[in-house]
Amino acid sequence: MDLQKFGVKLFFNTNGSYSSKDFVPVFHNWIQDKAIDDHLLIDVTDYSHIPDGPGVMLIAHEGNFSLDQESQQPGIMYMRKTEIAGSFTERFNKVLSTVIKAANRLNDNNISKQVDFTPNSFRFIANDRLYAENTADNQDLYKQKIQKALDGKYPDSQFEFGDVSDENERLAFTVNFSNDIDILEEN
Repeated sequence: MDLQKFGVKLFFNTNGSYSSKDFVPVFHNWIQDKAIDDHLLIDVTDYSHIPDGPGVMLIAHEGNFSLDQESQQPGIMYMRKTEIAGSFTERFNKVLSTVIKAANRLNDNNISKQVDFTPNSFRFIANDRLYAENTADNQDLYKQKIQKALDGKYPDSQFEFGDVSDENERLAFTVNFSNDIDILEEN
């Protein structure tokens, strides 16, 4: 289980007026403030003109943060690029924690824009077809691994998997909690 390149996306609740471009100065401030622990923040790129694209991206050596627009479901995504020590559960928890901290920091922006997150859902995306080819067996394998990690982190929670990616896409699925859990509250 060597998958290192994967990410988590937290979804925005949006009323249709969301613009990722508004957050370019926020990401520039993050670079200036060295706002993300254990990350070398490098640059901000604007792909908001691409339909279903990555929106605005904050490039870091360790991984990229983006205000992703894929499938007309805006959200903040963190995609890890470099290795993290530990088991898959430990690596997943680190990536999840990183995107949650980024989401909370995004809420505390200095441009007076409100960001409202869906508190009980996220998307897992594998970004390495060598270690996580999108097959039914691998979907099952990673769902089991994610379930194990979530059972440890949220032991009393019920959740289901949905929105499984097509075989020509990267391995991905959405996790929807069925109770009133708020994953943005780090425990």
